This record gives sequence, C-alpha cells and structure tokens, in this order.
Amino acid sequence: MNTAILINPFDVSIKEVTVDGFEDIQKHVCCDCFTVVRGEALKDNVIYCDDEGLINGTARAVEFVDSVYPSPLAGNILIMGDDGHGGDKDVTLSRDEVKALVKGIRQVVLN
Repeated sequence: MNTAILINPFDVSIKEVTVDGFEDIQKHVCCDCFTVVRGEALKDNVIYCDDEGLINGTARAVEFVDSVYPSPLAGNILIMGDDGHGGDKDVTLSRDEVKALVKGIRQVVLN
C-alpha cells in the first residue's frame, strides 16, 4: 500500500489517501481508463487522471501551474510517487505543496 494525495474537484478537497494497486487507482480516480501525467514541478511523483475525462461528460476540472500540466485535467486527480522502475511509491509532496501547484478548479463547458 502507498500513500497518495487525492484532489476531488467536486467537493473541492485535497486529502491524503491509501492506494493498493491498479483497481484502487481506478476507484480513487473514478474511471476505468486512466492515464499518467508527469510534470517538472511534480519531481518524482505522477498524476493519475481520467483518460476520457473531457469527452465523457465530467463537469469539473483541475487547473495546475504550467510546470505541472498546461491544460485542465477533468475529474478526480490522484498524485503518487514514482519509483523510477514503473512502480508506485508513497507520494513525496505534502498536501500544502500540492495545494500550491493547483491554480484552480473550474466548471467544464462541453459543446
């Protein structure tokens, strides 16, 4: 099991959670198909997010500083440590450090 940070744009919260494998990542991100985002400001951590978030009707998105990711990421965001060998480890960013990387949470306007 690993410690991670979950950003929930629906109840506007950032909290520490425990993650135990692939299915637990899916549960926290609330999707079947997730993707991994890497950014310079994340250091040795990665973001797991809904790979289809902007096309499946997700109504809320998280905007990060550009050194994390330049576009909004829809739905729940899970931040975990990256062991450098394809596996996960405990997140190395604090809740306050993650909070500083978030520019805002916004409504997604779908056409």
